[in-house]
Amino acid sequence: MRSMLLLAAAVLYTQTPHAQTPPDAAAVLNQARAKVLATMRRIPKYACLQTIDRMYYAPAKPHHGTPCGQDAKTLRLDDTDRLRLDVAKGTRDEIHSWPGASAFDMTEIDQIVDSGPFGTGSFGGYLLDIFDNDATQFDFRGQQARGGQQVLVYGYTVARSASHYEIRTYSSWATVGYSGTFEVNPESLEIERVILQARQLPAETGLCEATSTLDYQRVEIGDGSFLLPRESHLHMIVRNGQESDNTTAFSNCREYQAQSDVRFVAPPVMPEKAAEAAPKPPVPGPPPRRYVLDLRIDQSIDTETSAAGDPISATVVHDVHPYQSKEVAIPAGAVAHGRISRVEHHFVPFEYLAIGISFQSLEIAGETSPFTAKPVGSGAAVVAPVGAGSTAAPPRMVTDGPFPLTAMPQVRTLIGPPNSLVFPYRKHYVMPAGTVSPWLAVYPPRGAAK
Repeated sequence: MRSMLLLAAAVLYTQTPHAQTPPDAAAVLNQARAKVLATMRRIPKYACLQTIDRMYYAPAKPHHGTPCGQDAKTLRLDDTDRLRLDVAKGTRDEIHSWPGASAFDMTEIDQIVDSGPFGTGSFGGYLLDIFDNDATQFDFRGQQARGGQQVLVYGYTVARSASHYEIRTYSSWATVGYSGTFEVNPESLEIERVILQARQLPAETGLCEATSTLDYQRVEIGDGSFLLPRESHLHMIVRNGQESDNTTAFSNCREYQAQSDVRFVAPPVMPEKAAEAAPKPPVPGPPPRRYVLDLRIDQSIDTETSAAGDPISATVVHDVHPYQSKEVAIPAGAVAHGRISRVEHHFVPFEYLAIGISFQSLEIAGETSPFTAKPVGSGAAVVAPVGAGSTAAPPRMVTDGPFPLTAMPQVRTLIGPPNSLVFPYRKHYVMPAGTVSPWLAVYPPRGAAK
């Protein structure tokens, strides 16, 4: 159950308690609490796809107020981005992987998502820490209407000494206390919404406060019905006046079986097999070389739906030769595999879209080897047709060139994020499948140059 630093914005949810307390409020709380715990304790191993849209705000004018004070300020939207991950419930915490990966990563989440705001806990972590915690203090707040029906609203407080809520600092994790509210449907006894607020955070977190709002629903998985998140919102206020807003949508929830290719930890190695299992020193080979090659993107990339983490592939258009050689280092038809590394919409200092692609491997005749590449040039890009008047020619990406003055009259050349293709379009752009762009690749040659 963790949150990481860096920006977002959401409206804090408030309750208006009714004066009268229904006579069954305590009974409803006990039954709802027992139902949550019974569900969480029998829940199977399951995974969902989570898509996170993040918005980053900054003060429109220089912020001179007291850190974490209540100074009035006007926020300006600077950037947005989107990423996608598979998330599963591990034995202790949530675990993550990029979509379609063969194994969930057991490393810390901040090693997978290395920038921007991110939170975990929606997959049962919050519920267990609140409802399976003898130190949690509850109080009834009243009734209110939601979705055409009445829900019961309760407050709760978890002291730091009993909390498992951690927030990333600049060098470690800090455990903090928190409080909030939750809503119970008195007929189904289901927890439908949980709001968690961590305020007056330690200065080393860089944050003033963090607020999570989670909406839950029943999901059928296998032969059972389980309480899973439908959507969550994470709002962070940074001590320098910046704010951020994360909206996470959950989809494609499924149970995975032991015989599937989803792995959590490497199998144990018996002591007598340790020497056999020890990695062998690599066989010396020819040093890697740099090549400029044309790659044809095999899938379209839509800035409104694509996300960092989505798999991507590209096909080598022409045979690639070492300098002054007829040797084929990389044949046409080889396929580079990787993932989208960024889908960003920037508004400051001017508006543009950025798409990042990170390649990790190259497949040649069924054999795969490590492969890295980056766009040729500074990262600026503009789309231009190949062959004037030719309808059969694929679109081509020309990097490091000037933008059309009619598109962005104030900009001649745009230096974008590293390893990204940058587009002078606003709001929306689709890079069609078949787009060709030049890349600088680092790859071990298949044979010595002649």
